[in-house]
Amino acid sequence: MADEGDGNMGRRIGLGTAIGLAVATLCWQGNDTAGLVSTFPDGVTFLALAILLTAAIRFDAHSGDMSGRSLSWRAGLTIATTSGVVFGVAVVLLGLLRFSNPSLSLLMFGFLMAVGSALA
Repeated sequence: MADEGDGNMGRRIGLGTAIGLAVATLCWQGNDTAGLVSTFPDGVTFLALAILLTAAIRFDAHSGDMSGRSLSWRAGLTIATTSGVVFGVAVVLLGLLRFSNPSLSLLMFGFLMAVGSALA
């Protein structure tokens, strides 16, 4: 399939990484209370995730040769998964830096919340 070339996959992973880093930056800036880590500290972080994912998936669909619904679905899933993992890792790092003795279960919850939110 022409759509599964390295260039298209690389573009999707790049888009997902950029979105994950942008949302992670908003999350880190919004978490200004000592002793507290929130995946979505304000509405802006959540809205940014939704808007950026929608825009990136539409951009990818219009810039590539999407000849079928399943190809479009896979492209969106690649972008969303990548952004969720990058965002989740950033939330875990924030928890590790913020707490002197972080709970593994809370770190995993933050990671899964970030990834799940990107995939929702």
